[in-house]
Amino acid sequence: MLSYNEDRESGIVELTVDGHVSKAEFAEVAGKLEAIIAEKRKVRLLEVVKSFSGIDPTAIWDDIKFSFSHLNDFSRVAIVTDKTWIEWWAKAARPFVKGDVEIFALDDVDRARGWLVRPDAA
Repeated sequence: MLSYNEDRESGIVELTVDGHVSKAEFAEVAGKLEAIIAEKRKVRLLEVVKSFSGIDPTAIWDDIKFSFSHLNDFSRVAIVTDKTWIEWWAKAARPFVKGDVEIFALDDVDRARGWLVRPDAA
């Protein structure tokens, strides 16, 4: 499951991954993010990965295309997880993302939110 929550006051978009991500869920979330980006706003993204059991194979290509077409549209990305392989993947992606990327432990979600809204955040 992929869930989406946007806090207009803080400017944070929160995505939570818990289990399998369907093509429909990915498309819905991607559409919402595209709408924010179309408003010429940089996205402050909090991605909480509780568990991940895969993504519909037909959504993998959509995910890759979305990611590469929006590398410059995120000011800060906080990834909250206890999955080592996701931490590794996020660290490998850092050089390609214009914004800051930080990884937080699963029990540090509040600290991740605080980092996203720090005054020096774009």
